[in-house]
This record gives sequence, structure tokens and C-alpha cells, in this order.
Amino acid sequence: MKLIFGLGNPGPRYVFTKHNVGFLVVDRYYEINKNNLKKISRKTFEGYFNDNIMLIKPLTYMNLSGKVLYELKNKFRNPEDIIVIYDDVTLDIGKIRIRPNGSAGGHNGMKSIISVLKSTDFPRIRVGVGPKPEYMDLADYVLSEFSNEEYYKINKVIDNIIPAIDLIVEGKISYAMNKYNNKDLSGDEKI
Repeated sequence: MKLIFGLGNPGPRYVFTKHNVGFLVVDRYYEINKNNLKKISRKTFEGYFNDNIMLIKPLTYMNLSGKVLYELKNKFRNPEDIIVIYDDVTLDIGKIRIRPNGSAGGHNGMKSIISVLKSTDFPRIRVGVGPKPEYMDLADYVLSEFSNEEYYKINKVIDNIIPAIDLIVEGKISYAMNKYNNKDLSGDEKI
């Protein structure tokens, strides 16, 4: 079983913020596959599952995302079975970066996950939300909502992330990296 772990913050205040792009991906994956998935809900997370995958949105807020993985450690002992999806301010909207491993890169949610897993060897999909304007604080930027134009683009990106996730679940991460990395996924055509 693979865990698709989308990072974000719970509650209506954060739904369409840049920091919640991981939640948006999990929600879209569920919408496409809802006939094959059952709902799961706990105090610290909500999600969906079947025999092959588990989709999880942690409800612990971004900086404590790893707490949920601690709860799931008996089910997911191998970090390579966990695919983490999160926002990245170093990538433009339209770009994603798929990697089989790597550092936290300054992302607090990833720092929490790495701390709990005691490993950096797990796949991740970094979703570009664009660089913050110079006049803005980073926290204010990632907690700001997408503009209408940005939201249109991010929806196109998410449409392309769904098949990328399926490739990773199938063990084809190298193929997914070659197909999706360094491409503008915000156009009207799927890659």
C-alpha cells in the first residue's frame, strides 16, 4: 500500500491558500477515484483508502504534519511507500518537481515529516506556487489565497499531478520525473 500525503492546514480559512496545495491534490485525486475509495477520519487526519492506496490530509497544521505519520508508522514502515505533496515557493506556478528523496528545503511541514521518519528517502512532489513578492513576509505569502488566474493555473497543474501520482504508485518514479519535471503544466493540455 502507498500513502499519498498532501500537506496543508485544516479549516475554511486555509482552503484555497498556497500552503494548501497538497490538500487540493488529495481532494482532486479522491474526486476522480471516489467510487473505489472509503472514507477514514481520525482526530489528527482525514482521508480515503482502498487496498492499494491511502490518501491523507493531516489536521495537525503544517508544522506538525509528521505527527500523523507517527500514528501511521505501523502501517507504513518503509518511507519509500509515502508520497508527500506540498507547496514550493522556489518553483513558478505551472511547475512541479518530483524527486525520490531530498532535504526539507526550509519547508516546515517537510522538516516535521523528516524528523518523524528519520529519513529523507521518500518520494515527494513539490508544487510551484510562485516566488513571494519582496514586500511580503513568507508566512503571509503562503497563507494567502490564489488569485483567480493562479487558481485556474493550479487546477491545470493538479490535473497533471494525478497521473504523475499513479506512475509513482506503480513504481515508475523515473518515468514520472522525465515526463513532468521542468514542464509548464498550467496550460489547457494534459502532458
